[in-house]
Amino acid sequence: MTNQLYPALNDSAPSWADISVTSTVYDGDLLDMVDIKDINWSSTVEVGEQRGASGGRVMARTVGAASQEASMTLYRSGYRKLLKGLMSVAPERGNQKLVSLVGFDIMIQHSPLGETEIYQTKIKGCRLLEASNDNSEGTDADTVEVKLSPLEIVQLIDGSEVTMI
Repeated sequence: MTNQLYPALNDSAPSWADISVTSTVYDGDLLDMVDIKDINWSSTVEVGEQRGASGGRVMARTVGAASQEASMTLYRSGYRKLLKGLMSVAPERGNQKLVSLVGFDIMIQHSPLGETEIYQTKIKGCRLLEASNDNSEGTDADTVEVKLSPLEIVQLIDGSEVTMI
């Protein structure tokens, strides 16, 4: 009898050690994002309610509207690589490259050692919204926090894209 209180995949759970992150710049290159410290995303659905003359009880819900958020922390070299990828197709204003106008997708994949399953999340239609850097004394590598504006976030399972709505 196996203990199902803490299920794992062949005693290995997907972790940061198993991650692969790539970014596809629209009309540009595929970027291997190995210089990444973290990546975060969330999908939320906000539903409306129909109450009517029911004493305030909810009678039905609307399909709702989905919203997505994403951010990542890149090491300085990874941020530079992302900027160069965006610059290659960015519109120009004088000698400036407008990188926040370039769209790109991010593919996050986990494949634990010894597993055949690949866990995939695709963050679609990203645009760069914000980049911030706080330097401090110490031995840690320099990082840049990047806020993104994604259009959609999906899980890829058995050839299907799974999304909130």
